[in-house]
Amino acid sequence: MRVFVTGGTGLIGSAIVENLIDHQHDVVALARSRASHKMLADLGATPIRGDITNPTAWVNDLPDVDAVIHTACDFSDQMPGIDANLLDHLIPALHRMPGPVRFLYTGGVWSYPQTEPGQIGDETLPFASLPEFDWMIAGLNRILGDEKLHGIIIHPGCVYATGRHGRTGLFERAITSAQSNKVITIVGGDHIDQPMVHTDDLADLYRRALCNAKPGSSYIGVAINGVSNDAVAKLIASHFAIDDCQFETISTQTAMARYGDWADGLGHHQHFSSAKAMLELGWAPKHLDIEQDIKACANALTAQS
Repeated sequence: MRVFVTGGTGLIGSAIVENLIDHQHDVVALARSRASHKMLADLGATPIRGDITNPTAWVNDLPDVDAVIHTACDFSDQMPGIDANLLDHLIPALHRMPGPVRFLYTGGVWSYPQTEPGQIGDETLPFASLPEFDWMIAGLNRILGDEKLHGIIIHPGCVYATGRHGRTGLFERAITSAQSNKVITIVGGDHIDQPMVHTDDLADLYRRALCNAKPGSSYIGVAINGVSNDAVAKLIASHFAIDDCQFETISTQTAMARYGDWADGLGHHQHFSSAKAMLELGWAPKHLDIEQDIKACANALTAQS
């Protein structure tokens, strides 16, 4: 397939681009800078100069595609308007394509409520989005409700990487703080568990959904449950060899004031099942040991320094 990817140089998008190219798909992706253009070209994708904040500059030049994977996102207050405006321009362009277009839209587990002790959430839970991410619900409903698109939704857990291209995702803030200040901040205390997924496993889920999911389907992408924010912080301190590391526990409200309203999610306790993706798509995540991945991350970043 020829696949158009937004956010193709980001944490999730770059892994998707690599996975698709490794499986002989033709990838077209947005590049908003020379560095992004070079990265995409080096991966084997065809870059299109532009970004999601100004779709009128590039959307009419979009080549015919079979599918779109929309991963571009930031945590700014402007994202609701940016995403709505992007869809306002991109959807009509896709309607002009010669054939049906599969559209994979990225939601997230923070669109679902916190889970109670012993509860495992899945795709049947009603949405109870954090206010900062209501725009995702609006966006995915537009995609699923468009009769001319074959909409599919992926809800990733908290995404991390193990050092490729210098990226660590979920761990980045803690690693930086530990190395520079010998302090790791823990949001919400030791009872908060974040459902997690490695970016490579997530990319494999997107590709499988691209090729095999039925239009209208939604899938949760979570590989690791039951690891607390506190446990992750202590593993980072241990494997990055931060002597005398201090652990600062803050409330969700303090985290929001410090980092932005999106940080509400860092205090969101959740356990989620990806049984549906495993059964219907054959998804089999390989990264299931968070300690081994944090160790691999430390080794990779040390080798790059």
